[in-house]
Amino acid sequence: MAGQPEFRLEQVLKFRKEVEKMHQLELAQARQQHDNARERLNREKSALKALEQEFCERQAEGIEAKDLQLYGDFTMRKTQEIHAIRDSLPLLEKAVQERREALLVAAKEKKALEVYKEKKLKDLRLEQLTRERAFLDEVAVQSRGGQQ
Repeated sequence: MAGQPEFRLEQVLKFRKEVEKMHQLELAQARQQHDNARERLNREKSALKALEQEFCERQAEGIEAKDLQLYGDFTMRKTQEIHAIRDSLPLLEKAVQERREALLVAAKEKKALEVYKEKKLKDLRLEQLTRERAFLDEVAVQSRGGQQ
């Protein structure tokens, strides 16, 4: 044991760290998808509101039947898009929660192994110190024996 004591499960610890990083990336992607959907929902709501306002202004000026049909179709499509986005939000929120839980499990597994590693390294250092003291005691006893 020269220098730093060896931890036999170092490869397992490295693997768990990589798994944790992977789960962090997955969580970040899920959050990004959720945030994008929320932003899109807000944009679509704003667009629908602007369309309704424009329709009211055009209606006050007088509107032709073909334009009325276009506004109606466009409003219906925007409403459907808003509903589709609203329907997707719970699924995206669930995905974020699942990724968060997976990350939590991975972090706990990594932490448990890190704690185990620290304990083992501490035990190895203590054992090494004990052997060194025993060796020094033996050297001291032998040197006194030779002096008498």
